[in-house]
Amino acid sequence: MTQDKLARMADVTKAIYMTEFQKVQGLLEEEARLRKELARLRAQSEQGRETLQTDPSMQAVGADLLWQSWLNRTQRQLNMDLARVMARKLTAMDRVRRAFGKQSAVQSMLETRDRERREKARKKALETLLNRHV
Repeated sequence: MTQDKLARMADVTKAIYMTEFQKVQGLLEEEARLRKELARLRAQSEQGRETLQTDPSMQAVGADLLWQSWLNRTQRQLNMDLARVMARKLTAMDRVRRAFGKQSAVQSMLETRDRERREKARKKALETLLNRHV
C-alpha cells in the first residue's frame, strides 16, 4: 500500500471513529438527562405523597388520583424514552467499537510501515558509511 493511501486511510478511519464517538456522546447526554428527570420525578412523588397525606381536602376533590395518574403516565413515558435511548446507545457502541478497531489497525499498519522505513534508511546509511571507509 502506498504511503499516501495508508495515510489517507488513517485519516478516514480516525474521522469515522470520531463521528461515531460523538454520536455516542449525544446519546449518553440524553440518557443522563432522562435519568435526572426520573430522579426528579421520584423526588416529586415523595413530596406529593406527603402533601396528599397531610391535606384531606386534596383527597376529597380527587386530586390524589389525578396526581397519581399523571405521575404514572409521566414515569412510564420517561422509562420508555430511556429504554429507546439505551437501545440506540448499544447499537452506537457497537459501531464505535468497530470504528475504533479499524482505526487502531490502520494506525498500527502506519506505525509499522514508518518503523520499517526508518530501519531501512538506517541500514542504508550504515551501508553507505561502511562503503566509504572500505
